[in-house]
Amino acid sequence: MKRKLFLACILLLPFISKAQGNDKNFDLGFTLSPNLSWITNDGDKLVSDGAKPSFTYGIIADIGFAQNYFFSTGFTITSLHSQAEITANAREKYKLQYIDIPLTLKLKSNTLNERRFYGQFGLGTGINIAAKKDVKSLMAAGSGEDIGISSDVNAIRLGLVAGAGVEWNIGKNLSVVTGLTLNNTFTKTFKNYDSKNPYLTLNLGLFF
Repeated sequence: MKRKLFLACILLLPFISKAQGNDKNFDLGFTLSPNLSWITNDGDKLVSDGAKPSFTYGIIADIGFAQNYFFSTGFTITSLHSQAEITANAREKYKLQYIDIPLTLKLKSNTLNERRFYGQFGLGTGINIAAKKDVKSLMAAGSGEDIGISSDVNAIRLGLVAGAGVEWNIGKNLSVVTGLTLNNTFTKTFKNYDSKNPYLTLNLGLFF
């Protein structure tokens, strides 16, 4: 895990270093945002049993390269919870955790009444750092909690990111970020299933 964190930091350094010389066009902050995730069906092998809530937290950054145009990225820890029906008698709840580094384009409007609207689109990249499941079965012997499944989960998750929202200026160098973002995963979550794990995030953050 330490090696993955080090690699992610190295990837972000060029962008942060470049932006430090232009304070007016660089925003750095943090986010703590709830999300809803779900598993897509894989025929009769795995059937989605609804969306489950979890959260995302970490650092976010908007790096301007033209007026109202920004490269938006970050370094966040995203937990994704979902539930699936494996058989008529058994259900599994998946608890996955990723390091997320989005690579997106963000378009912002001009400031009007202390707020800016934005739209965002790009690539979501995730590295799995934890994977567990809870099993509920009508047969007590088949039940269990926090069962490790890292060997069954693909290490890399990629998805299309699309979102929109508002930045509220509440001080000279302080803005509140609100919005909605869909991460529509297009890579398989599990090695033995074709299911994917999209999620919807209620963006809540602060830019300094």
